[in-house]
Amino acid sequence: MTVKNINAKTLQEWLDKKEAVLVDVREPSEYSAKNINGSVLIPLGSISCEVLPDCLDKKLVINCHAGKRGGLACEKLLAQNPGLQIYNLEGGISAWEEQGFKVQTSDKDSSAKPNEFCSIK
Repeated sequence: MTVKNINAKTLQEWLDKKEAVLVDVREPSEYSAKNINGSVLIPLGSISCEVLPDCLDKKLVINCHAGKRGGLACEKLLAQNPGLQIYNLEGGISAWEEQGFKVQTSDKDSSAKPNEFCSIK
């Protein structure tokens, strides 16, 4: 199965309708600096089907900074489970921002922390 790309507008529509689960595969420092609200952090080096959040009956969307790491994550996950309904956010969080969609940013003085990444159960 090949990796399917979606654009930021499509992702926003899916998130609004609660049809998708969004996984961010960047590093924790990148995620802390800015992220898409509701995304779950699972760095690329840790990504596997075993650590994915529950996405039963939802589309699984992967995002990174510009789309490359997201594509790699999709390929890795599809190799483990070819039946996954998985999509890569084309252009990553950069394309998301270019379309005018909001991101969460952290204040360096705040104690805000990124979402815990999923662990094997």
